[in-house]
Amino acid sequence: MEPVSLILGLLGIVGAGSLTKVGENITDETLKLARSLWSILSQKAPNTQTVRAISAGQDFDPQQAVIDVEAITDDPDVVKLLDEVRSLLSSNQKLAAKVEELATQVKIVPSISQTIASDIEGVNLRAKSMKQTAPSGSGSVEQTMLKNVKVTGDIDLGDLTQEA
Repeated sequence: MEPVSLILGLLGIVGAGSLTKVGENITDETLKLARSLWSILSQKAPNTQTVRAISAGQDFDPQQAVIDVEAITDDPDVVKLLDEVRSLLSSNQKLAAKVEELATQVKIVPSISQTIASDIEGVNLRAKSMKQTAPSGSGSVEQTMLKNVKVTGDIDLGDLTQEA
């Protein structure tokens, strides 16, 4: 199992409140690790979507959490936390199975942002055909045809197509 999946699986269990299904004897250690993860995330990546969602008491998006946590996986505090998570999971097979189940649900799907024409200034604008296509199976897709376009004269746009 990948390091990020280990951490997010554990955080997912705590966030979902499913510890009672796994066993009361691991609750303290699991909560301690989840608190450590929260502390590290909020200190090292305070402006991420995951931290903002959890701070607001909202559910976090597991796919976004993977992206947010991956950015800090080389941090010594995160490496230490991963070692603690691995130790806990090796000592409790029920918890390990639950984390594995949740980790498979957290499938990393890249987010895609496409912009065709940006920051254009001019008198006239003419575009015959513009097409944006995101790969199939893409996660979050943001497509923008024209962004920050300032035209003082005529605008002639032909076929504009976006597919996601």
